[in-house]
Amino acid sequence: MEGIPKETKVEFEWTLFIKTWGFVLIALPALYMSISSSREKKQIIANQVYEAATIVRIENVMKGRGSTPFIRFHYRYSYKNQVFNEYQDYKYQRYFVNFTQDKWWLVEGRHFPVIFSSEDPSKHRILMFWSDFSKYSLPFPDSLKWSERVFYDKLPYTYPDA
Repeated sequence: MEGIPKETKVEFEWTLFIKTWGFVLIALPALYMSISSSREKKQIIANQVYEAATIVRIENVMKGRGSTPFIRFHYRYSYKNQVFNEYQDYKYQRYFVNFTQDKWWLVEGRHFPVIFSSEDPSKHRILMFWSDFSKYSLPFPDSLKWSERVFYDKLPYTYPDA
């Protein structure tokens, strides 16, 4: 860095140092989360078991400072005489078009498959949407076709015959 005054050179080096380490400190947690999610998915695929999960309750949740709206599905499933009460959050804008609070009753009490590891049943994922099934290379079942209309359609909907 010839031709740069010494004071400016030192400021430039410190700025570069701080920006580099700032990026590293932000990137490391994201990398860790990605690796742990991938490990969990591999464990579920290697030891996969399916059960029916029942949607117990639905609620709106705001996450983060920007108040990103999510819909939280509380569900329950059992495996080897042990009951698991869990929840899954879905970003409202990504998954739902017209799934308003007045349609929640159409989903509460309904059953959706949950995939989990037989070695560790706490590592699980409820399968509600096409994207959930595609993450595990599973076909979307015909028995859940009713849910597409509830989650995405604008038309009035009646409770499906089970």
